[in-house]
Amino acid sequence: MTTVSSSELTTITTSDAAGSPGKLRSHGLHAPTAEDVRHALWMGTTDVVARTWADACERAGLPADLPHPTLDELARIAAALVATGGAAGLVGRSMSVRISSYRGIAARGSEATPPSWDWARVAMNTLLRGRTPRPERITEMLSLDPFAPEMRVELDQVASRAAQRLHAALGGVSIVLDGAQCFVGSHGGRGTWIAEAAGSPIEWSFCATSVRTREPYVVPDVRVDVLHRLNPTALHDGARSYAGAPLITSGGEVLGNCCVVDVVPRDFSADDVAVLQEEAAAVVTELERRREERRLQTGEVNNR
Repeated sequence: MTTVSSSELTTITTSDAAGSPGKLRSHGLHAPTAEDVRHALWMGTTDVVARTWADACERAGLPADLPHPTLDELARIAAALVATGGAAGLVGRSMSVRISSYRGIAARGSEATPPSWDWARVAMNTLLRGRTPRPERITEMLSLDPFAPEMRVELDQVASRAAQRLHAALGGVSIVLDGAQCFVGSHGGRGTWIAEAAGSPIEWSFCATSVRTREPYVVPDVRVDVLHRLNPTALHDGARSYAGAPLITSGGEVLGNCCVVDVVPRDFSADDVAVLQEEAAAVVTELERRREERRLQTGEVNNR
C-alpha cells in the first residue's frame, strides 16, 4: 500500500491499570494478552492448554505463571509456539501477526481519530473472530505446509505476477488462520506495518470472506462497501479496492487467497478474477506436488 506520513496514520494508545498497552484508538485494536493466546490454543488445538502454554513459556525462557507478559514476552511465547509446530504452531503464527500489527501501528503515531461505531463493521468482526476452527482444515493446512521457507520465493513470485498482470499496487498469497491472515507470498507495500507484520488481524481480512464462501471476492471501492467502509486498512492504510480468488485444495479445503489490493477504486473484470483463479490453482498444485514428494520420500525411508 502507499506509504503515509505519521500525520496521516496516527494512533492513540491507552493503557490499563497494570501499565500494559491498551487499545489503539485509530484502528480499534486491543493489545494481545496472555489470555488471548491461551484462548486461541483452547479454540484451535486439542492439546491441554496449560501444558502447551507452560512448554512454550519454558522454550521462551519465561515463567508460566507470569501475570502480565509484555508484548516482547508474548512475542517470544508466540515464536516458541511456532517452533512447536502442529496446530499450536498455527496459533503461534496467528498471534505473532496480531502482536506485530499492534506494535507496527502503535509505532506510527498517536493522534488519529478513531472510526465511528458501525453495525456492519461490528457484525463483520463478530463473524470473523467467532468461527470455530475446523479440524479437517487444520490437518490439510499442516500437511501442505504453505509456511515452509522453501516456498517463500515461489509464492512471492506468484504475488508479484498477480499484481503485474492486474496492474495493482499490491499482490499477496494469504493463509487465513483464526486470529489473523498471514501472507506467505507478497509484492509491494514496503515500509508499511502490514509488510512488517506479514499479515493483519483477521477482523480486517478481505481474504477471509472467500474462505467462508469458497468463491472469489471483489470489493471495487472499499470506502463505500457496507462491510468494509470503516475497515482500518481503508481508513488509515490506503486500501481502496480488492480482488481475491480462493486457494481450494483437491480435498476441498480453502486455505486462503491469491489476491491484489489497489490504492484506487477498481472495477475488476471477470478476466481479472480468472487471472487470480489461475494463479491460485497454480499455488495449490505446487503445494500438493511438494506434499506428495515428501510422502514418497518418507515412504522410501520407512521401507529401508
